[in-house]
Amino acid sequence: MEDLAAFASSHPQLSDPAKIRVPGLGSLPVLDGARTFELTPEGLQSFRASAPKDPETLPRMLKQGPEAVAFYVSFRFGADRWGIYIREAGLKALQEEYHRIIWRDLGKYVDRDVSEIAERIEYTLVLDYLLAHNRVHFLVDRVAADWESQGGTARYAPYQEAWYATTSKPPAQPEDIGNLEEALANLEAFRSYMNPTYGDSVAALVDGRLEERNVQEWKAFFVGGRFAVEMANMLSRQPAGWKDFARFLNRKTSVGSTNYVRIMYSYNPEALERGQVELARRLAGNGPAPGNPFKDDTAPMPPIRVL
Repeated sequence: MEDLAAFASSHPQLSDPAKIRVPGLGSLPVLDGARTFELTPEGLQSFRASAPKDPETLPRMLKQGPEAVAFYVSFRFGADRWGIYIREAGLKALQEEYHRIIWRDLGKYVDRDVSEIAERIEYTLVLDYLLAHNRVHFLVDRVAADWESQGGTARYAPYQEAWYATTSKPPAQPEDIGNLEEALANLEAFRSYMNPTYGDSVAALVDGRLEERNVQEWKAFFVGGRFAVEMANMLSRQPAGWKDFARFLNRKTSVGSTNYVRIMYSYNPEALERGQVELARRLAGNGPAPGNPFKDDTAPMPPIRVL
């Protein structure tokens, strides 16, 4: 893989800003004033939005998905613009929405002040979602660039033009999803939320800081699947394409002794494979694609910037 930071200057015919789209948004937004975000454990732990929340964030997510808060700009626009951009005011609004959802369930299981820890949990959950989602957009861009460098034929811009439109018809199977890239991006982000190991690491932050019976309630919420259900409900209100991540999930329900209906999610590996292969086929121009290039999970995170 060649140096992506130099791709635009090395391949201007494959990097026409008039033809390249920003996933979820279309045209390139104003990027003035963006600052670099250091993706380190310390940076993630200490980050807090200083801007007041944007009250229009949640309504915009109903039309634009998470790109209303964070979006990916291709290296084809130039190395100085390349990266994942996070709107700070939107991030604050989404963090407060996560707080509302979590506190609605767990607020009654707090016997000490854990507001600082809770805020850290909320920012971690939001940033993990936004970065995992947009990393998929980067992977698609990266795979296309690799194929273009080898064959000299444009892949990315024609693919975007053909497949970024959504369809109102509910898809019956992964191959029917219009904007498959957005569905797979939301799935990648959601997979952490339904992972018990991930949930346990989140709940562990209150271990020893609350009474044990309350700690167990936090663990039940994050590890037992209730948080994943809340997030699935939130993501299902996003547009067609984005909300179709559910086509890659298994949904299991059970009824407890108190008639409480428990819902558990897991992802369907076969459906995921079919979706990734179909995405590769579309990216290849509907011709045969060389296997499934999206199984490679070694690609680094692109630069991250805060607006």
